[in-house]
Amino acid sequence: MASLSIFDSESDEDTWVIQINQLVNETNLSILNTMPVCIYQVPKSLSCVKPEAFAPQLIAIGPYTHFHPDLYPMERFKVFAAKRVLDHFKKHNLKQLVELLHSTGPFIRASYHKYLDLKEETLLYTIAIDGLFLMDFFHNYIDDKMFGSFMTGLEEQVQKSGVKLTKDAIIRDLIMVENQIPTYIMVRILMLETSHPIDSIQEYLGSMLLSFCHKHSPLKSTHTPTSSEAVTKYYHILDLMYHLVVFQNEKSETQPLFKSECPSKPLCNDDSTTDNVPTSSKSDKKASVILLKKAKSAITWALDTLKKLKDVNIPFLQPIKRHLDPILHISSNLESISSQKARPEADKDQDEAPVVVTIPCVHELHSVGIQFQPSEGGIMAIEFNEKKGILYLPLLKLDVNSEVIMRNLVAHEALTKPDFLIFTRYTELMRAIIDTVEDVRLLKNANIIESSSTLSVEEMEELFNGMSKSIGPTKTEKLDETIKKVNKYFHNKRKANLYRTLTEYVYHSWRLFTLLATLVLLAMTALQTFCSAYDCPSYFRSK
Repeated sequence: MASLSIFDSESDEDTWVIQINQLVNETNLSILNTMPVCIYQVPKSLSCVKPEAFAPQLIAIGPYTHFHPDLYPMERFKVFAAKRVLDHFKKHNLKQLVELLHSTGPFIRASYHKYLDLKEETLLYTIAIDGLFLMDFFHNYIDDKMFGSFMTGLEEQVQKSGVKLTKDAIIRDLIMVENQIPTYIMVRILMLETSHPIDSIQEYLGSMLLSFCHKHSPLKSTHTPTSSEAVTKYYHILDLMYHLVVFQNEKSETQPLFKSECPSKPLCNDDSTTDNVPTSSKSDKKASVILLKKAKSAITWALDTLKKLKDVNIPFLQPIKRHLDPILHISSNLESISSQKARPEADKDQDEAPVVVTIPCVHELHSVGIQFQPSEGGIMAIEFNEKKGILYLPLLKLDVNSEVIMRNLVAHEALTKPDFLIFTRYTELMRAIIDTVEDVRLLKNANIIESSSTLSVEEMEELFNGMSKSIGPTKTEKLDETIKKVNKYFHNKRKANLYRTLTEYVYHSWRLFTLLATLVLLAMTALQTFCSAYDCPSYFRSK
């Protein structure tokens, strides 16, 4: 079998030697040390679940995807867009622009994680065409309040040669991890094509990018930088959208949590399930529980006797046996409650949060009284009010582009902030609480989810259930603590409801239980008398 190699001929080997020498010269080494890598390739561990969410389907942007055969047919439309922008400025043609960008070549290469096996001129033409195309596309998002727009009057790219470009498909492609070019390239192009000062250029370009992010981000922005900051602080459009959704508050997340406030808050006690119950009802409940404990032995004996009676195959007892299952169900509840009460509270809490989020679905949480309300602070403001039983979640806007955008935000976070996967943890939380269409409807009614008319409830449910699980442990202590609080509240409430139902049922059915126990005793006595006179084994057999 022939060995695999990147070389097809001796000329390729000579080119490789030249490129290596250029790469290790002092100038390039200095650039590599100061220029952070900001554009990555998505590893298969992240893309294997749904590869099409990370691979451009229509438009290729940047050297990673520019020359893909399936995407190259759209190259002519990018060239048309680039020419429109250059004709609008009336200063340079494409060749002149590439010559002026020659000094940016080493900086462009340093921005990409993968080594770019392209000649300098090819790389610069690629970046120039894609940068001009992006400006042609983004200029439609310019804020109407922006005065003196550089590109006012530029025709919108809608249809050329009878082929209509699908806007949603372009939006999905532009937000993909591998389909990015550095923002400073667009700034550099505008600096070469206009005579405006750098501050004005950054303000103009930043306004377009912010408008695009605000319109298509699935989550509400937690903070809004200035237009200049949108260009100078963030590397590309995906990086900007991520930081709009997840405000850079990592330090507060990685620090140890504050100590519990249990000493000053009664709701932190073991009896937190009765927070909203009046004092009189609390005392009544305790009295019922005491009564239940006193009668437990007699009830247990009666239930054990009924179990034996159910296994007896006697024709005249068949009508009675049909009504035994609801009564026998109480015994399993008693055992469940006793075992849960006997477990030490320390065994329920784990020192570390699990990799996979475990939490009941929305319908189950709603069944114990937990309400959902939108939070104002985005992902970082997810919290649970134990006293009111309210879980605060950020407002989520869903449309046909949301799944691709969210998956690429998760991938971008995993590649750039592997120790602080807060957005990943949020998607896992949503995947865990949304199991059915009913869960989606409940969140829509609570104004947690907003969706376009083109997206059905079933599609929204599939969107979250298709999200991949965590790739590993992460430092999101605040969110994990919120999940623990919800789980504890849910289990305590369910246990309290079971106690309440059981005690009320036993209390109101005490006469029935007395009568039933008497009848059972009489039946067993009659049966014993009968068996002392006749041969009983022929009448009994196990099921």
